[in-house]
Amino acid sequence: MYGMPMTIFLFVCLFVTGVSCNSVGDKIYVDFKDNIPCVRLLNATHQIGCQSSLSGDVGVLHLLESEENLDWVLSSGPDPPYMVMLESTLFTRSVMMKLKSSSNRVAGVVVVAPNTNPSAGFSPHASCPNENSGVYTEKYSPSLAHCNATVWNPLGNNLSYEEFDFPIFSLKDDNDTQAMRQCYMDHNRPVNGSKPRYPLCAMQLFSHMSAVTDTATCMRRNSIAMSLNPEFVCDPLGDVNIWALSKPLNVTEKGHKPGESVIIAAARLDSRSFFFDIAPGAESTASGLVTLLAVAHALRNATQEAQLNTTIMYTFFHGETFDYIGSSRMVFDMERNQSIIDLDNVHSVLEVGQVGLHGDTKLWLHSDPVSRRNSSIDEEVCCELMSASSNILQALPPSSFQRFLRARPIPGVVIENHQSTFTNRYYQSMYDNSDYLNVSYPPGLTPEEQLDFVTDAAKVLLLTCCLQLCSPPNGTEREGFCVRSTCRTTKAVSPAFELEEYTSSNYSTWTESRWKSIKGRIFLVASHDLEMLTLGVGVGVLLTSLLLTFFISSKADILFNSGREPTNATY
Repeated sequence: MYGMPMTIFLFVCLFVTGVSCNSVGDKIYVDFKDNIPCVRLLNATHQIGCQSSLSGDVGVLHLLESEENLDWVLSSGPDPPYMVMLESTLFTRSVMMKLKSSSNRVAGVVVVAPNTNPSAGFSPHASCPNENSGVYTEKYSPSLAHCNATVWNPLGNNLSYEEFDFPIFSLKDDNDTQAMRQCYMDHNRPVNGSKPRYPLCAMQLFSHMSAVTDTATCMRRNSIAMSLNPEFVCDPLGDVNIWALSKPLNVTEKGHKPGESVIIAAARLDSRSFFFDIAPGAESTASGLVTLLAVAHALRNATQEAQLNTTIMYTFFHGETFDYIGSSRMVFDMERNQSIIDLDNVHSVLEVGQVGLHGDTKLWLHSDPVSRRNSSIDEEVCCELMSASSNILQALPPSSFQRFLRARPIPGVVIENHQSTFTNRYYQSMYDNSDYLNVSYPPGLTPEEQLDFVTDAAKVLLLTCCLQLCSPPNGTEREGFCVRSTCRTTKAVSPAFELEEYTSSNYSTWTESRWKSIKGRIFLVASHDLEMLTLGVGVGVLLTSLLLTFFISSKADILFNSGREPTNATY
């Protein structure tokens, strides 16, 4: 009579109980909200970066408070392997290489996001950026090759080009950082050098990378289709170049444009740091990008009214950090008549590099001393620029212009805020941010809101320049209308991947490994003895249960005999 209502009641109770309960995993683990890993990159010869094992790496959490405290991790600590939590001030090449040399005792590293920039400077990039992909080689002015004349980035420690066989993460969320600190203080902090007692706070980091060895290997594995849904293990680095013309040209016909003379005004779009997706590039990239956008905006009316004989091509190259991907692709397309112009149409190149000003910093004009030995090129460059130019015998700094010079001797200059070595003390690092340039914001914004503010402002400025470069203003008109813009994009993927020359020394061969999961979490771990005891008890209970089940099953006819009367009983 009450069967159905009672069933419904029990079902509702179970549903409510299930909804209100947390999973067992939520009770054991505390997951990080914002995981920023170091990832694996590959080129024609080797691999760099970091990765974890397939199931993630686990270690006891240790907060490194000073470099002298490294001995606990490297030798004296009783509970290896360790997950090392580093303050940003300790994220140096010296510390990281010591951890790398003792990887059997190090399970991973977590770097706390910095609040301030180190006063001494820090650059994990190479001291000679794009050393093997510029114009200076053993065939073209060997005395200037490999930064023999000028070491452009003297603070570069090459940390971004090392390979680590353990995961390295950066934490941006303050709640994650505080949870880690509290867990360490409560469970792991040694008192007077004594061994901390169990349970200990442990950490697990997942950042397994699919690609290994080099670009040729991973691209070969990409081409092997073993199923209807093949899995790729790496992707070529690349994006798009953005360019706009000061006056319209016929873009439907590729190749040489008779009678057209084009000045390429260039800047780069990309930056990088040790960690994936942290690339502020305030001085190394944004200063030149914003300056060129401002120039394009300022010259818009002047170029239309003056009716110049030359066309200005405002170009923003992507992938320049990785052996000039964007500029080498544009030159490649021009040489093969796959661009709207060819190299014969290029009158000269003006590149805006690092132009962030610090105090009384001056701007310097750099040119190529080798091509200027040609009298006609020298006349184009020197007459009006000698007062602001750098040493005439000094090589060009790392710049997109070098890729054009590799193709042919084109007149050009690069504008920088340094005469010789970089004034940027945080080149290609997470510290190359707006604080370094003393950028001002509207009052009352949080750091996240400040980032959104400048990002949105840059996007709007770029869109405005592209849309309005060759169109008249519409005043106060608010109705929508179509715009035929001269702003366009082209592929910024290295020609090596189109030519399938994955071991090329002429073009960039950088690829990025794919991954399935990037995450980190902390939890409490018991002692090894207790784990073995728990395992032993569990195995004992299992064996006892199996024996008991076997015994009951074998004696079931006796134990569960119902004693019923035979079916042929009569009354």
